[in-house]
Amino acid sequence: MFTKISIGHNTDTTTIRLAVLAPGDETLPFALHKVVPAVLYAVQTLARQGGHRIEVLHRDTECSSTYGPLHAFELYNSGLADVLLGPLCPYVLAPIARYSSVWELPILTAAGQNDNFDFKEPHYRLLTRMNGSYSQIGLIFLQVLKKFNWEVVALLFHNFEDRTIGNSDCYFLLGAVYTALGRKSFYKDFDETSETMNYEEMLKEVSQNARAELFIGSVSELKHFYEKEKSD
Repeated sequence: MFTKISIGHNTDTTTIRLAVLAPGDETLPFALHKVVPAVLYAVQTLARQGGHRIEVLHRDTECSSTYGPLHAFELYNSGLADVLLGPLCPYVLAPIARYSSVWELPILTAAGQNDNFDFKEPHYRLLTRMNGSYSQIGLIFLQVLKKFNWEVVALLFHNFEDRTIGNSDCYFLLGAVYTALGRKSFYKDFDETSETMNYEEMLKEVSQNARAELFIGSVSELKHFYEKEKSD
């Protein structure tokens, strides 16, 4: 749960405490065991260049909107963090980013592409996103529509049928596109993990509401989608 690694040889006595917040689940692309080595490599590089002394700590957020913020509270109350790296799960990032503006604690993250993070004030003023935002995809999509003179569009995307686990990344991505389109487009979600999904009925419904379709889902579902469309 807790590791502290100090690196640096600068004569300046100032120590920067960097806290990494990421899930411990090794199946995730941004798991702690994948993130922390990269952070340590960067810190070691800065140390060789004569940078400040840096302490690296990490916490397992479990991708939980409960346990993730609790770890952030612990780090802040203990005075163990000057900068937060992460969180990477949207439902963990949102509350911690709001607290950080009160704590005056900067956050650097490769997550936070959701368009609600676009507004820095008043809640996310210390949040720095290093991986762009979904709203930029919305603007690109508008240019594509303009290029081909498409005006009637349907949005088709994967989302979890079990709403207790929150929404999918596909939902957040197309949410930004939906906003860019003026919140007027027809949209339809489906759970790609469901064994009872009727793709034929779904495609018929979508075809009746659009002349262009934007599909967001896994590679396997994309293949299934086009094979079904071709056969119909």
